[in-house]
Amino acid sequence: MSEDVPLNQRLFDLPLLQSLGRSIHSRRLASEPRGQSTATRFFRNLRQLDALQGPLRPIIDSGDPIRILVAGCSFGCEAYSLAAYLAVEFPTVEWTIDAFDIAPDAVAVAQRAVYGSKYGLADPLHGEAQRYASRLLEPFGEAWAIAADIRQRVRISHGDLLASDFSTTAGYDIVFAQNFLLHMEDATAAIAFARIVGASRSGGAIFVAGMNLDSKLALVRSHRLIAVDWEIETIHNSDQMRRSAWPWGYWTLEPIDASRPDFVMRYSTIFRTPGSLAAKG
Repeated sequence: MSEDVPLNQRLFDLPLLQSLGRSIHSRRLASEPRGQSTATRFFRNLRQLDALQGPLRPIIDSGDPIRILVAGCSFGCEAYSLAAYLAVEFPTVEWTIDAFDIAPDAVAVAQRAVYGSKYGLADPLHGEAQRYASRLLEPFGEAWAIAADIRQRVRISHGDLLASDFSTTAGYDIVFAQNFLLHMEDATAAIAFARIVGASRSGGAIFVAGMNLDSKLALVRSHRLIAVDWEIETIHNSDQMRRSAWPWGYWTLEPIDASRPDFVMRYSTIFRTPGSLAAKG
């Protein structure tokens, strides 16, 4: 294992310590109070987005404008990162993104669309994210602003997934609901998950990293979602913040166990609703 992997992760990734880790993590799940977080960053998991060029390509190639929903968008980093990815990889495809969050202060940042390190922008012009960041970000004093043409295709608003008037009939082609469901109690997360599924069209795709894995497994089965078996281990291990801290918080992420019979459903972060990927209506 690479020496740049934190010591805690190297220890609890050892097979002999994984059972102990699961016991500790179970106690954290049972005892720690939940609390929402606006922590985020740009280009969080590019390998996950590569599924749009792989198994989800029929959605992109449908010939119709692609409608995307980003729930719990926080400061807008995920929505704008996705927009940059689409602009670079699919320059001729028509798409729009609707994004919302329950926190008014976070929504205000996302709508202003000017970023520094305070709001998730850490070395965006380096590494694998460089070509996407170069398309997305323009200098704005000592900060960076989202390119105007991308801002026009990303609509940010205040919204509450759990509100009684939340619409679940929008029929989005792709729904992102990442890194906020894990901060909810199971019963609340189940309601939110049902609304996420309801917002997706038949044959659409749902991205749902950042959720208690036992709860996710049960909900995926109850909603008859189809797990996408693609780069599962790479995507799982790319969530280094949650992986490196396991098992010391309810929000942390266990080592992947490829021997599990439910491996694909448990560890995949990409799901389809039943139906044809390409067909709408």
